[in-house]
Amino acid sequence: MLDVEELLELEDNIRQELDDHLPGALSMLNRTGELEIFLKMLGMEYLLQKQSDYQVYPTGKIIVSGQSDVKANVLLSIAKRLGLDKNRFELYLDYEDAKTFNFKKMYYKPQYALVMVGPMPHSGVGKGDSGSIIAALENDEGYPPVVRLGSNGLKITKTDFKNKLDEMILSKEIA
Repeated sequence: MLDVEELLELEDNIRQELDDHLPGALSMLNRTGELEIFLKMLGMEYLLQKQSDYQVYPTGKIIVSGQSDVKANVLLSIAKRLGLDKNRFELYLDYEDAKTFNFKKMYYKPQYALVMVGPMPHSGVGKGDSGSIIAALENDEGYPPVVRLGSNGLKITKTDFKNKLDEMILSKEIA
């Protein structure tokens, strides 16, 4: 095991050699199927995420789906305070509603701008071969961006709902 000084010296040496050796190393990692593991070790796995050509209308509908103790009118008033029209929202705040809602209706429909999800069943309409409804929405191209509500697990709270909408407005995902 190297001590701190030896580790810093190794880091400097690697940086000097990186330009010459990185293309070959990336090629080898790609061929052996270890590229994703390597990027995860560096905290750069996001570099492999493909960019979708599919775009949604920032002023489109916003779906909120999942079990919620927060009432629909409370969520809509939060949205209104943020300058969002309540008519843009479709709320499915019951566990069974989330299970029976056909998420395929949003597939390649740019008029749906965002899906905000809380606790919901893994299985449901439109999940296809994915492990869960949320995984299908997040991984299949053709769906609007997905925002998971809750900080430790899925949960719809007033604060998190407001904060996530704020983030989406600031990032210009929705207008």
